[in-house]
Amino acid sequence: MTFAFPHSESSEPTAPKSTPRVAETRQQPRLKVSAAYSVLRVRRVGETDYQWTGHIYDVSMSGMRFEIDDALDPGTHVEVRGLLPGQTNAQFSARGRIVRYHDEGPEAGPTRMGMVFEEFSTRTDELRLAHYLDDAGLRIAA
Repeated sequence: MTFAFPHSESSEPTAPKSTPRVAETRQQPRLKVSAAYSVLRVRRVGETDYQWTGHIYDVSMSGMRFEIDDALDPGTHVEVRGLLPGQTNAQFSARGRIVRYHDEGPEAGPTRMGMVFEEFSTRTDELRLAHYLDDAGLRIAA
């Protein structure tokens, strides 16, 4: 089966067309983190105790990829407390939701997941993360 695509009569050049395997929805660049030196605590929204401890793999102002021992379903709302490594350690707390698995699926053992931040616990938490990313060379979009 073939498909015909209309062509533009305009003489303006157009960007090459490519079909990405997965649509990129991130608005911010992500900083890779040395997972062995990061610490993450995770709990479902509304819980009083943090149920899981894991590691951060990458982070931006809009979300992060992390790993904990239990898979949380996409759509699950969570609260996180993270500690990022480096000369200027940054601790932050945020609330958001799980958006995807980064492994083959929810299997027993550590699972990497992506989450989007919906809000930071305080303005100070947001500023700590922004300064950490800025110090690492990522310029935050206004």
